Amino acid sequence: MSRVIITMLKSVNVVRFLAFGASLTEGFYNYGMLYHPYTLKLESLLKSHYASLDPNMQIEVVNQGLSGEAVLETMQNRLEQVLANQTTKFDWVLIFAGTNDTMRDQAEAKDVLGGLQAMYNNCLKTGAKVLAMTLPETEISLNSPLDKSRQELNKLLRQTYLLSSNMNKVILLDVEKQLPYHSMTKQEQERIWDDGLHLKPEGYDRLGEMIFNALKAYL
Repeated sequence: MSRVIITMLKSVNVVRFLAFGASLTEGFYNYGMLYHPYTLKLESLLKSHYASLDPNMQIEVVNQGLSGEAVLETMQNRLEQVLANQTTKFDWVLIFAGTNDTMRDQAEAKDVLGGLQAMYNNCLKTGAKVLAMTLPETEISLNSPLDKSRQELNKLLRQTYLLSSNMNKVILLDVEKQLPYHSMTKQEQERIWDDGLHLKPEGYDRLGEMIFNALKAYL
C-alpha cells in the first residue's frame, strides 16, 4: 500500500522596506563613479535584529534612489508606479527627498512639503508605515540664501510630524540634527562627507544606523 508523506514547511514571514529618494538614497559618491547606499548597512542591521526575534523571518530592502530627481518633478509619479507594481505591499517606506528641490531648484518649502505629503499619503493608503526625514546640512553656509528653503522645509516637517498627532502616522527622523556638517571637526567632515553634499561610504553607513535606530522601536 502506498503511503503519502506530507512535509509541513514552516511559514516564512517577509518584512519589506522601500528606500525612496534621489542621490542620497542611491548612495552617490566620487562624482557618481561609485555608489554605496545606506540600505547596505540598514539591511545588515535589520537582518540581525529580526534573526534574534524569529529565525524564519526574512527581510527585503528595495532601494529606489534615483540621482538628480526632485519631488516636484517626477518623484511623486515614480513612487506611485513603484507602489502599484508590487504584488506584495511594503511594510515600510523610507522617504529621503527634497534636497534637489530646495537647494538646486530653490523651490518654495511649502510646495515641497505638499509634494512630500502626497507621497506619504500614497504610502499610507497601501498600508505601509512611513519614515520621513529632514534634509542634512551641506557645505553651503547656514546664513546663505541658498540654504533658506532647505531649513524652512525642515522646520515645517518638524512642526507637522514632531509637534502634532500626525506623528502616529508618519515617523520623522531628524537627519539634520543627527548628521550636522558645520559642527563637525574638519577630520570628521573628511571621513563622512564626499563633496559637501553627498556622503562617503562611512557617512552612508552612519545614516543607515540612524535609520535603523529610528525604526527599531516600531519593529
